[in-house]
Amino acid sequence: MGNTFSCQEKLPRMSVPDLSITCRKLIEWAEPLLTQEESAKTREVIERFLQSGGEGEKLQNELVEWNNQDAQSNWSSPIWRNIYLESRDSLVINSNVFYYLKSKLDEQACSQANIAAALIVSVYHFIALVDNKTLPVDMQKELPLCMNQYNNLFSAIRIAQLGTDEFKVSSSRKHIVLMHKQRMYKIDILDSTGSIRAPASIEADLECILSHPGKGQSLGLLTTMQRDDWAKSRTDLLQISANNNQGMTVVEEAAFVLCLDESAPEEITQVSTHLLHGDGRDRFFDKSLQFIVFKNGKTGVNFEHTSIDGSVMLRLIEHIYDTIDKVSFDNGGVSAETMQADFSNVAEIEFDLDDVLKQTIRSAEDAFSQHTANTQTRVLNFTQFGKNQIKLFGVSPDAFVQLALQLAEYKLYGKCHSNYEAVMTRTFLDGRIDVLYTVSPESMAFIHHILDAGCSRQTKIDSLIKAARKHIERANECRLGQGVYSHFMALKYRYKEAGHLIGITALPKIFTDKGYLTLNHSVVCTSTTSDYGVELAGYGPIVEDGYGIRYFKRCDSICFNMTSRSAMQDKLELMKRYIEQSLIEMADLMRSR
Repeated sequence: MGNTFSCQEKLPRMSVPDLSITCRKLIEWAEPLLTQEESAKTREVIERFLQSGGEGEKLQNELVEWNNQDAQSNWSSPIWRNIYLESRDSLVINSNVFYYLKSKLDEQACSQANIAAALIVSVYHFIALVDNKTLPVDMQKELPLCMNQYNNLFSAIRIAQLGTDEFKVSSSRKHIVLMHKQRMYKIDILDSTGSIRAPASIEADLECILSHPGKGQSLGLLTTMQRDDWAKSRTDLLQISANNNQGMTVVEEAAFVLCLDESAPEEITQVSTHLLHGDGRDRFFDKSLQFIVFKNGKTGVNFEHTSIDGSVMLRLIEHIYDTIDKVSFDNGGVSAETMQADFSNVAEIEFDLDDVLKQTIRSAEDAFSQHTANTQTRVLNFTQFGKNQIKLFGVSPDAFVQLALQLAEYKLYGKCHSNYEAVMTRTFLDGRIDVLYTVSPESMAFIHHILDAGCSRQTKIDSLIKAARKHIERANECRLGQGVYSHFMALKYRYKEAGHLIGITALPKIFTDKGYLTLNHSVVCTSTTSDYGVELAGYGPIVEDGYGIRYFKRCDSICFNMTSRSAMQDKLELMKRYIEQSLIEMADLMRSR
């Protein structure tokens, strides 16, 4: 009897926050980023928004009624899905996230095909745990977490559509799609009995594909396009022939995509950029999961974010790390004839392309090259100390790192912009995340104190501790579904869907006010999770003048993957230097007690 979903009925539903409390937090969380005049204006806008019978009350009532009438499992979940599906930007860098995996396999001794085959088998064992409902429930300390995202992990795809994309999940598990040398292949992983084929047999298939000469169609480049452009080209592609429809169905129903790269990046920044985007030719960015195995055996995953968050990916990665070295390549009596016959499990997927689509692919390649050239990556592996040392200071390691990030930003700009940290809300049914805005009056006071040569050491220490406590307080509010971002996004969503029905014919001014816009323009976008089984992870900046910073707090080190647009690469270099400097300064301060 399975237990994966055994706690689902016990999970609480996330209540809609009190509007007046959320509005109070909006001004409190935005105020450190505003001038006095801007702050006063935002307070006036909020007061009007909260007037009895006003726009705020109408939208709040509409949100509560919608949540109750439609029996939403979680009022914020459809909001997050729509944020992704409605975005018209390319998925590459702007949306998809990567993880660089630790491996117990000897990359020097094992071939690319051998590592990839072991990866396939390990992932299929995880699929079986999910499908058989035997994957143990995720826990946050003693609290069970919602497991529904695992239903969107495999055989899932985001389909480009005009205006708003579609997310589709198939029950198919029999095959994967492999991409190599711009060619695409269907490989059956399950045999006729539904069992996973022999790892040695799968490896033989991969070796066969790796030896295939010549280049293919580079069809995956279409998935790097702006979503409306790809939607139009996808419609054209499917109208050409039944063969194209069948080929696309194979891709959509594949358990996942496996990319066997010809590149062999060694330096960690090169690995980061190859996993974030690669050259685009051997990727299919619409698929929920793309595993990437480089020629040198290094391995990673690039995932599409619509219905999956990082905590779920981490569980899969933990499983891979724990099991990939236990995959046995003993043929178990499989004969050479059977191994040869297994090549029938591989079929190349070729599409019928007209001249227009061939030109579209060439244009997509040019646009992709420009897009990736406009993004810079830096990796900071800070080794002077890690979370063990920070704990000895009596401070939350995450709060300590976040304060260092703000201090670095202040050194760079002479001010702090809005900073964002993702906080998981999976203790609720269908919970995803909320946004912790980390700049607070307390953190700004700490920054001013530590940079003030005339300020006493004790005042600096006290202000650091106070700012760290405020960070944890806000993080707990977000974890409990009481953040600002999701609530306001839900109100905005209800305006869009039903504003005309409740007498609101124009977007309420609060959404165009400087306070709301400033808080939502996150120049520093961050996230962190457990680093078990992970070397590195990262994503692109979410605003043009921003930074995407993914970090791992290890016992004796802290690793940062940092991205920005290329026009900001000098600032990115300085940001990297100032983060390191700030961590050292703060540690020296706390050691001086």
